[in-house]
Amino acid sequence: MTDAPARNCGECTFWVRLHEKIGVCRRHAPVSTWRPEEVAHWPETREGQVCGEGRVRGEGQLWGEGLVAAEQPGAKCVACIYWRRMATGMNPVDRGDMPKAWWARAGICVRAAPRPSAEPGPRAFWQATGDDDGCGDGVPRPSPAPAS
Repeated sequence: MTDAPARNCGECTFWVRLHEKIGVCRRHAPVSTWRPEEVAHWPETREGQVCGEGRVRGEGQLWGEGLVAAEQPGAKCVACIYWRRMATGMNPVDRGDMPKAWWARAGICVRAAPRPSAEPGPRAFWQATGDDDGCGDGVPRPSPAPAS
């Protein structure tokens, strides 16, 4: 990744291609919500769109694939210090649009603190993400120190 701004989503290090000209922007971590057991969905963008936070990826690199920690912006959820997962995964009553197998590998992203609300007494919930999701706000967990 370079510090150069991306000219479009298609060349951005945070963009993950889904179809020919459509992908998702993984620049930011999910935010807390007022609804329990909600799944984070990153926004779809078209290859030719652009924002002020995009960064040019290295030659042939896609976010999260084949990058060493020093080159990769952010982190995959499974390797991020902000990701929390119970040993058994999650098993919500209403699985929404995700299958049971996905929930078994899911955890929550606690990167963003809840924001104040105009309503008194709201309860915050963090959005669920899959172990292979990730974002540009993630911070890789330090490697364990080698045993001496």
